[in-house]
Amino acid sequence: MIIDQKKTTLAYRCPVCGSVPTSMVGAFSLSGDLFKLKCGCKESHMTVEKLNDGKLRLTVPCVACPTPHVYTLTRDVFFNSDIFMIPCSLCGVDLCFIGKEQNVSEAVKQSNEEILRALGDSSLESLKNDKKNELSDPQIVEIVTYVVHELNDEGKIYCGCNEGEGDYECNIYSDFVTVKCKKCHKSATIPADSTIAAHDFLNADKLTLS
Repeated sequence: MIIDQKKTTLAYRCPVCGSVPTSMVGAFSLSGDLFKLKCGCKESHMTVEKLNDGKLRLTVPCVACPTPHVYTLTRDVFFNSDIFMIPCSLCGVDLCFIGKEQNVSEAVKQSNEEILRALGDSSLESLKNDKKNELSDPQIVEIVTYVVHELNDEGKIYCGCNEGEGDYECNIYSDFVTVKCKKCHKSATIPADSTIAAHDFLNADKLTLS
């Protein structure tokens, strides 16, 4: 009888407190088809689900997006990678870390340092303790601006002009973004000082200026 002793280290970034819960996961941990890694703040968790074809489905909360990301990995990638990181496709921040314990620890440290550089004078402790700083303001502004351009390209920005006749300009500030029609002068201000404040807009399918 061959016993499957495969194991790996799993970690994810909590979008609520900013910490990185870490756990060793063995093949036997998945014998119940579902493994849940919870954050110490009790406000978030990620799951690993064993599928019928043997692959693993990871549901990972995101520091920028309002809903978790879902990824499907082979057992080989999950258990045999030296280091495998999963970033948010929108903002690029690494959300999940999988691999050998030392490699995961180093990858988390490097990711924290990158976030600290983006935060400027803030500290990692403030990132953990302040819900408004799940992601740095410059990154949130970039995401909000991206969504504005996407809505504009799709013709989903509405103002006082006839449909398709608006002429919009986007002005970027340190913690908010404004969109204004240069013809009818209607405008909208979108907060970008936290993912919580920007949540509704990031999930919007249109923007109406007033």
